Amino acid sequence: MAMVRAAEPQAESGIHALLQSNGWREPTIQKLKMLDQPFQSDDPIMVACHKGAINENGGIVVYSDPIEDT
Repeated sequence: MAMVRAAEPQAESGIHALLQSNGWREPTIQKLKMLDQPFQSDDPIMVACHKGAINENGGIVVYSDPIEDT
């Protein structure tokens, strides 16, 4: 999962840029979800990723299992 702070039209290109700058050569986005502001989550990993997206260039979390939709 990757998070970037961007307007909707630039979200996909922002995620590609973030992943490529961290070593992914040809990233493929399987699902894109725009998050609401303010962002709410009880998952500390999601909160840390969101803080990275807001305070830095982006946040990346690598899960070993697929993320289930809720």
